[in-house]
Amino acid sequence: ANTLFPSEKSIMSVVFASLPLVYPLITKFMEDNKSSVNPYFEEFSIYSVLFVGQATGFTLISFFKPNALTLQQELTGITGQFLGGEAFTEILLNNLTVFTGILAVSAIIGSAGVCILVWNASVLGNFIASLIRRLEGFQLITGTAKTASPLAYVPHTTLEISGFILAGVTGSMISIAVYREHFNKQTWIN
Repeated sequence: ANTLFPSEKSIMSVVFASLPLVYPLITKFMEDNKSSVNPYFEEFSIYSVLFVGQATGFTLISFFKPNALTLQQELTGITGQFLGGEAFTEILLNNLTVFTGILAVSAIIGSAGVCILVWNASVLGNFIASLIRRLEGFQLITGTAKTASPLAYVPHTTLEISGFILAGVTGSMISIAVYREHFNKQTWIN
């Protein structure tokens, strides 16, 4: 991304990391959907592993090249006070918007919701890298008075990303059901 599009490397790195995943994912989901009664667990697992891998990769990129993902840096202004009034509402509305976006894009295009998941992995990776740069040694586990440990974000991130993955898998399953013209009630209940 930096070589081909240096002025847009923040966006293009996400595009390059996600586009190769769209076709293999939709192909795998269609095969699993044809041969399995409930393929959702495997798809959820695949999306989860992809997200963790992408977030790890973007964390390393952001750690070793702090100015590589400038757009993501602008979006990581997290206060750490997510239960405090307006911040909670803002985060909840943002997450509901992302959930709806992933569900809609996946339902319309298939597994293209992975692009939004990769974008979130890049933002999370950038955020984690910024925390790691501010902490040293044991502080990575305990944090400091000014900087929370990356571990402090694990519960919130796990729930948030699980919801996004669920939206992606559900959207992909809707897309597959419509593509195969499976409009019977049992298909939609499963």
